[in-house]
Amino acid sequence: MQNTTSLNFYSFNCRGVDYLKVFKCKICQEGYLGDAPPTHCPFCGAHQQYMIEARDFKLPEYTLTDVSRRNLEEALDLEVSNAEFYFCAADRADNVADATMFKRLGKVESEHASTIVKELKKQSPDISRDRDMCSNMNLDNLEESNQRETNAIRHYTRFLGEATEDRIKEIFTAIIEIEKDHLSLTDGRF
Repeated sequence: MQNTTSLNFYSFNCRGVDYLKVFKCKICQEGYLGDAPPTHCPFCGAHQQYMIEARDFKLPEYTLTDVSRRNLEEALDLEVSNAEFYFCAADRADNVADATMFKRLGKVESEHASTIVKELKKQSPDISRDRDMCSNMNLDNLEESNQRETNAIRHYTRFLGEATEDRIKEIFTAIIEIEKDHLSLTDGRF
């Protein structure tokens, strides 16, 4: 007896179907499969203009200045601390929407840390998912999230102004935009 399921599958006509393309984020360097670039990188949150077709991706060569190295080290510390805070807040959130938001923010901040260590050419730091560094009160964590994002934007704006390397300027520009997106998640909620 012939397997009709296999025949139907293999005889399927693919004409008119959009084929997937391979995109790559210019910021975190992660790949994405889709028929169009996403509005935001699903890994680091970079806006759509940073998502390009992978075949066009090429990192520029540059020499990292001492100022940018120091600023990237400070940014790395901020991102690791923020990621650990968000994972804590996700575990203690009093509703599924905030738990989901905090967990996703923890993953995005972790990706920012990964992006920074690539530029520093060093190993990724350990990011704890169980540090006791947040409140048991959801509203307090929303307020601290807002303060942390505001602090990051302030620091990264200064770092952007001090950078001379195009690549570092691009990273800080993108991360400032992303942190502003994060800030909008908590505005007016506490």
